[in-house]
Amino acid sequence: MNEKPEMDENTLIRLARAGDAAAWRSLFDAHHRKVFNTAFRFLANQSDAEDVLQETFVRAFRGLDGFDSSFTGGFSSWIGRIGANCSLDALRRKKKTRETVSLEDDAVPLPSDTTHAADPERSTGNREIRARIEEALDDLSPKQRLIFTLRHYEGYTTREIAGMVDVTEGSVKTHLFRAVGALRRRLNRVVLEDRYEV
Repeated sequence: MNEKPEMDENTLIRLARAGDAAAWRSLFDAHHRKVFNTAFRFLANQSDAEDVLQETFVRAFRGLDGFDSSFTGGFSSWIGRIGANCSLDALRRKKKTRETVSLEDDAVPLPSDTTHAADPERSTGNREIRARIEEALDDLSPKQRLIFTLRHYEGYTTREIAGMVDVTEGSVKTHLFRAVGALRRRLNRVVLEDRYEV
C-alpha cells in the first residue's frame, strides 16, 4: 500500500504557482475553515462569510506569485490578512447600502451547551445577550471590530493580528483597548436600562 507522502506547505505553494490544482486544493483544505470562521464571527452572517471565503481564495490565487515565504506567520497569516481585508470590505459594503446584520436567522448558532435545550427561558436569554453583544460590536469601527474578533473569538496573538491587519502591535493593543472600553460602556448602559425599565 503506497501512501503519498505529505508535502510541506512551501512545496504545495510552488506546485500551485505552477498550476497544480491538487496542490492549491490542499492549501485551501488546510486554511479555509479558519478564514470562514473569522469572516462568520466578524459579519455574523453565513452567506456573507461564504462570499468572503470565496473572494479570499480568488485573491490569494491571483496573488500567489507575490507571496513571500518570509512573510511573518507564513502562508497562514498571509491568507488570514487577505481574509481580514475581504471581511472589512464586506462590512463596509453592507454599511454603505444600509443592510443590517440579521441575528434571527439560523446562521448564528445557539450556544453548544445542550443541557439547557429544554429551558426556553434560558435559550431566549442567550439569544438576547448575543443580540446585544452583536449590536455593541456594530458600534465599533470596522477595524476595531475586526481586531476584537481576531483576538477574542479566533484567539490570534497581538503579533499575528498586526501582520494580518498590517498595523503595529502597539496599534493592535490600542484598538483592542478602545473596543473593549466601548463594548463595556454600551453593555453597562443596556444593563442599567433593563434594570430601571418600568
